[in-house]
Amino acid sequence: MRSLEVHLFESETDVDLAIQGGLALPEQLASTDCTECDGPVGYSGLEFEPFVVVIDENDQDWAICVSCAGPILSYVDAFFPPVTKSHYVIDEDLDYF
Repeated sequence: MRSLEVHLFESETDVDLAIQGGLALPEQLASTDCTECDGPVGYSGLEFEPFVVVIDENDQDWAICVSCAGPILSYVDAFFPPVTKSHYVIDEDLDYF
């Protein structure tokens, strides 16, 4: 079995936050081409191109454009929508003890 981390970078701010938070090293995010289709990713053109970085259990990493990562990203959006409200509702009217 292989373990893979998948990180979506939609903006330059996402890249900065990942580096500051220690999630990824600058050299892991320095790719300018998609590993799959050789399309531009990150800071490669005049504007920022969103991309995905995949990191395996051996800390090997590669960048993929959003189009190539589409099946993974679409599946997650369709079947695991983001939680917008906590399942744990705190009602101030309840007496706990």
